[in-house]
Amino acid sequence: MTKWAYLTVRIRYDGKKHKNWILEYPDRPPLVGMQGILEAHGADGWELVSLAPEDQKAYAAFGGWCVEPTTYRATFKRSSEY
Repeated sequence: MTKWAYLTVRIRYDGKKHKNWILEYPDRPPLVGMQGILEAHGADGWELVSLAPEDQKAYAAFGGWCVEPTTYRATFKRSSEY
């Protein structure tokens, strides 16, 4: 039976510097863009299993409210034998 290793990361929208989704690390440059984040983890053998909004912002829009996620929690898995 396959044993799995799991990784959860926080991906946030940076509307000031990058104007894109970013994944920050304490010891290396950030990954920028959702595509780049997914490809970098996929190259290391990680498979995305969940992408859920974690934080959001709401603002008034014509005829109602608009709600947009500002942060996602991504969960990846890979074989622990990787």
